[in-house]
Amino acid sequence: MTNLKLITSLITVSVILSFNSFSALASDCSITSNSKESVKCLQRKISKLENQLEQRKKFQVVLPKGAIVDFNAKNCPNGWSEYQDNQNGIVNLNINKDIIKCQKS
Repeated sequence: MTNLKLITSLITVSVILSFNSFSALASDCSITSNSKESVKCLQRKISKLENQLEQRKKFQVVLPKGAIVDFNAKNCPNGWSEYQDNQNGIVNLNINKDIIKCQKS
């Protein structure tokens, strides 16, 4: 009799979980019951990403043209050119060969 109660309980739980799983949504919007829900999910994700982008723009640092920055790279990034420091005969002894001095164009 105990085995029968156990089996009945397992079947009941399985059925309940099966019915409730139809409304389950995955975090990547791929598990939905219809395409309208998928679109709504994607629209929410786009809106969230747009808000995050706006928040990051508030904290973005804009360097003025002519700014000189050391980069840990072999080449200067786009919008930058290699800075030639030979004013007043000062020699720049750069120990780390992976660091390049660049000037914003």
